[in-house]
Amino acid sequence: MTGCCRFVFIFCVLWSCLSPAVEHSPLTDSNWSTIDTPFRPVNATAVGNVIWVCGTNEMIVSSADGGVTWEISHQNRDGEVLSNVSFVDEKVGHAAGTGGLLLSTADGGKTWQGHKVSRSIFMFSFADANNGIVLVSRDAGAGNDLIEDDLPSYGTVKITHDGGEHWQDVALESDELRPFTGVLSVAALDSSHYLMLRRHPEIEDAFVVTKDSGKSWKLVHPQNDSSNRALPKTVFVHQGEYWAFGHALVHREKGGGYGVPLTLRSKDGETWVHGTPGPNEFKTCNAQGCFLWDGAVEALYSDHAQFWSTPQDGSLSDKWAIANKTICTVSGSLKCALASTAGKPQPRREDVTFARSFTGNFASGCLECRVSEIIPDSPAPPSMKRLQAVLTVRRDGSVSDVSVDYPSSEKTRAAISEQLSQWLFEPAREGANTVEAKKQVELVLMCAGFPGQPETDRCSLHPSHEFSKPTQRTTTSPQ
Repeated sequence: MTGCCRFVFIFCVLWSCLSPAVEHSPLTDSNWSTIDTPFRPVNATAVGNVIWVCGTNEMIVSSADGGVTWEISHQNRDGEVLSNVSFVDEKVGHAAGTGGLLLSTADGGKTWQGHKVSRSIFMFSFADANNGIVLVSRDAGAGNDLIEDDLPSYGTVKITHDGGEHWQDVALESDELRPFTGVLSVAALDSSHYLMLRRHPEIEDAFVVTKDSGKSWKLVHPQNDSSNRALPKTVFVHQGEYWAFGHALVHREKGGGYGVPLTLRSKDGETWVHGTPGPNEFKTCNAQGCFLWDGAVEALYSDHAQFWSTPQDGSLSDKWAIANKTICTVSGSLKCALASTAGKPQPRREDVTFARSFTGNFASGCLECRVSEIIPDSPAPPSMKRLQAVLTVRRDGSVSDVSVDYPSSEKTRAAISEQLSQWLFEPAREGANTVEAKKQVELVLMCAGFPGQPETDRCSLHPSHEFSKPTQRTTTSPQ
């Protein structure tokens, strides 16, 4: 081999190590293709023509060609779990997760700078490279604070004006604001305007806003009256405005009423007007739009709803992103498919079974605890069985070596073990290092069905504390 050829060979080897590409499969409009990422994906977003995915081991990967090829932007083996990634524009972006880690980029993801907040970051929003707001857990173990679906998180809200180098706590000191202890959403509009969607338990959800960079906060009630009640669930910033999504209870006269989708928009967080509601109630929303059901998502930022149709096989989760006519979704793995626009959502498929999702409710520190229905071996009377499971939590937060004390059925025990093996936890630590750990989890298996209709017999897993107040839900010990 000549000197020139030897140089080219060495250069190519080094380049393949510095800019590795993620394996991919051909994308179609009828099936989902699984993308083979180096670590477990956790969430996705899109800005411009680029789809971004974050995950365990501080993984950040991106695709600028509609999911055809993927590049690794950042990774750190045995590092933190990045649970969210978001971009202000095509250059400025952030990713955050366990251990209080906040990563920021100002060059479109070519380089990432790390910052530390006090504890795990549940949610965040940045107006630009410098000004942002985050919600962090109160204690070690995110699962102690973070609950599933539209229930609030309980933690500490912090604001930064220098990109994460320094943080100031948000304190609600007035008698009017103090009862709003739960946090549903946070949003940063600009360097002065920030918003929190907060919950007064069993009373109401309301906006708490500032226009002086957090020096003072004001309570803003949603537009409610005797017949209508607005229930916003989440808030995003889009083109210089706050946008809130949720549902409303209308025509409540004489104890009646029904639910309809809700969209609100505001330039300052104090005065809100109704936006396009869409024709169907949605489950959850992200910065791009709202998840309706398998195969259907919608965007509500214009004067009419825009719908995307995707393959319907149960793959689409509420973590998704669209760019270049490609939709990618995350649910334990990363899958992508071609998406088409439509004037109305494609019909719901009733024959597809979806997983019930609990986040941080089964066990302390659990980031993703998803369970789905289990078909029993044979029809039986309704029953409730308490179980104990022992898991090994790897350094990256994933689960291995699941054992369940359910001797009645090998098939059911295997089904439970398979579901628990897909869970994801906040990595355990000894000092600054992540370590492997054992975790014991208490569960309840509930089985029920309609007499004479075997096809209706189903079992489902529930946290034990739904039925009693345990003295200790989980135990964790380093190995």
